[in-house]
Amino acid sequence: MTQSDTTVSSYSKSNYSVYDDPMNKNFVYGEITIDFVNSIEFTSSDKVIADIGCGTGFVFDIRKEELLEKDAQYIGIEPAQGMLDTAIGKYQGLSQFSWHLGTFESMPLADSSVDKLTSSLALHWVPDLDASVKEMARVLKPGGSIDVLMIDRDDGASFKKPVVSAMKKHLTFPQIMKAAGLAQRVSARQLEKKFRSYFDEDYSLTIRNRREVILGSFDEHMKWWKARSEQIISDVRDKEAFMEDLRTELNGIDRGEGIPFDLSVLTLKMRGDQ
Repeated sequence: MTQSDTTVSSYSKSNYSVYDDPMNKNFVYGEITIDFVNSIEFTSSDKVIADIGCGTGFVFDIRKEELLEKDAQYIGIEPAQGMLDTAIGKYQGLSQFSWHLGTFESMPLADSSVDKLTSSLALHWVPDLDASVKEMARVLKPGGSIDVLMIDRDDGASFKKPVVSAMKKHLTFPQIMKAAGLAQRVSARQLEKKFRSYFDEDYSLTIRNRREVILGSFDEHMKWWKARSEQIISDVRDKEAFMEDLRTELNGIDRGEGIPFDLSVLTLKMRGDQ
C-alpha cells in the first residue's frame, strides 16, 4: 500500500465516521477551517466552484445557505469513498451540488472548466505536490481564483515529539519514517514557488502563515486526531496499548493549562485578472 493509499483508506474506513463530530469541527483545525472558509470571496463571476479533497462537505456546510442563493454549480471531489458517501447523503436532492471520486493529481474535470478552486486541509496529503498544482492549473479557467488552506512545515512540531516517543514503542524506524512522509511539509516560500511554476504574474498570489497554541485535554485532542491524523498509526498492531502510551507521553507536556498543540497553517489566495 502506497502512502497515498494509506491516507485514503483511513479516511474511507474510519476517519469519515467521526469527521463531523462537533469537537472535530470546533477544536484545533476545525476553528481555523471555519475562519478560512468565511474569508473566501465568492463573486458573481464564480459560476463553477470545485472543492478538492472535499471530505464530508465541510467547506460547503459552513456557507451552505448563502451558496444556495447563488446562481452557481458546486463540485466536491474526494478520493475517500466513505467521506464522499457522507457528503452525498447530506446534500441529496440539491441539484446545485455534485460529488465525484478524484484526487488533486487527477480531477474528473475538463480543461479550463472551473471559476474557483477551494481546498481545506487536504493539499498537504498529496503524494506529489507539483503534479497537484499542475492539475489545478489545467482545470482553472483563465482569470479564475484559488483558495487553499494547508498545514505549514512546522505544524505541530512540539506536539509531535511525544507522539514519536510513543510510536517508537510500537513501530520500527522505517515505519515511523513512512508515517512522517504521509504529509507534505512545505514552507510558504516553497508553496509560492510551486504555484508560480504554473501561474504567471497575471495572477496575484498571497500566502499567509497563521500560528497559535491550542490547549486541550487528551480526550479533546484525540477527537480531532481520530478524524484527521489516525492514518499515521495504521501500522500499529496494538492500537489500544499505543493510545495508553500516547496518553502518558502527551500528559507529560501538560503544564497545568492543558496539552499544547502548536498549530501552524498556510492560507493561499490566488486571483486572476478577470
